[in-house]
Amino acid sequence: NNHANNNDNSGNIWNSLISAQLNTIPVAKRTIGSACKVKLFQGEKYPRSLSDILMYLPQHQQSKQQNKGKIDEIEANGLDRDEILFNALKALRLTRKQLRSEGFPLIVAAGDVTDNVGGIKEIGMKTGREAISAMSSDQRIGLISEEDALKLVKDLAVNVEFGYGSGLSINNEQSDEFGSLEYYVQTFRHGSDDMPSSSRKSKIYAMDCEMVKTIAGPELARVSLIEYSRSCCGDDDECDERVEANEKSVVVLDELVKPRRPVLDYLSEFSGVTPSMLENVATRIEDIQIKLLSLIEENDIIVGHSLENDLKALRLVHNRIVDTSVVFRGSNGRKYSLRHLSNVLLQKQIQKGCGSSGHCSTEDAEAALVLALRRGIIGPSFQLKENTKPQNVVSVFHKINRNDNSKSLSFAQRNEGSCVCVGSNDWISKYANATYGAHHVLSCESIMDTMAMSVPSWISSDKPGKRAGFLWASMNCGEKKSADGQWKNEIRRLNEVLGALVNRSPFNTPILVVFQRNYKKALSLSQQRKAALNVKSTCGWSAAQDNVWRQYLEDCRWCEALWIGSSVNSNGAPA
Repeated sequence: NNHANNNDNSGNIWNSLISAQLNTIPVAKRTIGSACKVKLFQGEKYPRSLSDILMYLPQHQQSKQQNKGKIDEIEANGLDRDEILFNALKALRLTRKQLRSEGFPLIVAAGDVTDNVGGIKEIGMKTGREAISAMSSDQRIGLISEEDALKLVKDLAVNVEFGYGSGLSINNEQSDEFGSLEYYVQTFRHGSDDMPSSSRKSKIYAMDCEMVKTIAGPELARVSLIEYSRSCCGDDDECDERVEANEKSVVVLDELVKPRRPVLDYLSEFSGVTPSMLENVATRIEDIQIKLLSLIEENDIIVGHSLENDLKALRLVHNRIVDTSVVFRGSNGRKYSLRHLSNVLLQKQIQKGCGSSGHCSTEDAEAALVLALRRGIIGPSFQLKENTKPQNVVSVFHKINRNDNSKSLSFAQRNEGSCVCVGSNDWISKYANATYGAHHVLSCESIMDTMAMSVPSWISSDKPGKRAGFLWASMNCGEKKSADGQWKNEIRRLNEVLGALVNRSPFNTPILVVFQRNYKKALSLSQQRKAALNVKSTCGWSAAQDNVWRQYLEDCRWCEALWIGSSVNSNGAPA
């Protein structure tokens, strides 16, 4: 803020900063941006220091801006957004070879047949497909009896195989008493010879299932299906407003399913399914199969994460698959979890609990859909960066300064200044040693050190080689109390340093000042807590200790930050 007061009130900077009136710091001839509180990090277990957060360039930029730019470009060219998105996902589909290698259920067929049911033409299949097409058109799905549903699925049954050289060609995976009641079915194009399918556009779905453990292994307990729909938003409460307009979806199916076999473990920690949830559920897998066949046609795309497990649980065959566990697989073949991909690439935490615990299948399906959409639109650059260490800003400045072949002068080249780092010996060894390329490294253990005043000196000097083009200082403050329990001397010293920065800095030098509280205390207590909670530890950790640790952790999670710079007159000269 610009202030008319020309008196030197720099001694009040620190007191003003920590007071309630953070935007009224009176300093002569200087513009000081309103101080604000900023959240430095998330998480609940371990603190992060200012230097860890600010001294390294982020490895992943926000992809939403990239995605929005691509979409704006599409619309500016008069192209259909939905068609572009569908074609983008179409390019990410798994090939026949990939479907086999990932263990997806595939139709048994001679040769390398991809998109049909081979030579399987059971008598009831045509009738069954026509029945589902008819029920789908007049929305009679869900009114069919259990007996009719089982008969219809049996009419649509197909033989499947899994993977290369498995030698497994089956319709029913299980040979127990329930195996004869469950069949694999395949998606198809709706309509018949007499009633051809309408001009329905292919759709994009995302799917996720939750399973429980039975005597036969994993068995379906919940299925969620969402549909990408740009027009589903508006005032519709079902539309998820947490994502951008081009990533919106609507839930078209979300149901619990009663397993036929006795449940050995509900896996509630992961599935979110409990015994009480399934107690009054009458829906069987064949009911879900009929609903899915009525919704999904063979030309539609299904998105999911490790989707082969979901399709096996559903006993469903579909060939147009976009699997995010394959799309984002590492170069070493490593599969990344959906949770990790969402955290890093979408900046969104998932799988934190559905109801009281477990995953949420609609949330997982939505995350997979958004990941696939962004990858399709942005391209291969939207991925995890492997084996790359974050870049230290000191190192980046040094490299830029030495790059004489650049076509345009960089900031480092224009200011012709040195790169200077000031901090404690421990800080220097970690963040500013010779490997990072700092030109000058100065040891300063705390704000009380005489070297603290070197910071404004390096910024304001007119001598060649004595002016910093880039300066980073990290100082400890408030570690030693005076006899009356206050940090009077350190606050006075801090005021001196800040006052010198404000009054001596050149008009073309912006300065960012950031204060983080109680980091060292939070770090020490976090280490103690981790050791105490180890199963082999004999040390206790009380609730009172935990409360103190949480308070320190919350203190250092937030910082106060403000920018300092000179004001400029209308003619462009410094005030």
